[in-house]
Amino acid sequence: MPKFNLHIMDGKEAEVEIEAMHSHEAIETGVTALAQFFCNHFPPPENLQVDISDEQGRSVATVSFAFNIKITPGVAN
Repeated sequence: MPKFNLHIMDGKEAEVEIEAMHSHEAIETGVTALAQFFCNHFPPPENLQVDISDEQGRSVATVSFAFNIKITPGVAN
């Protein structure tokens, strides 16, 4: 089974090797890992992302979440 790498960046960095049938499955795994991290560490760190690459180190995708709050001007504290 092909191997893919998830390079996880959240202020710290970690590399995880996974097995997936194809790049789409690897991307789904990256999205799932990011969603689980996001739910377990709320609010999430800024610039949370996962870079997904194949065995040869070629980029497959980058997945990320952004958490934003925009306060409307004129709203009292």
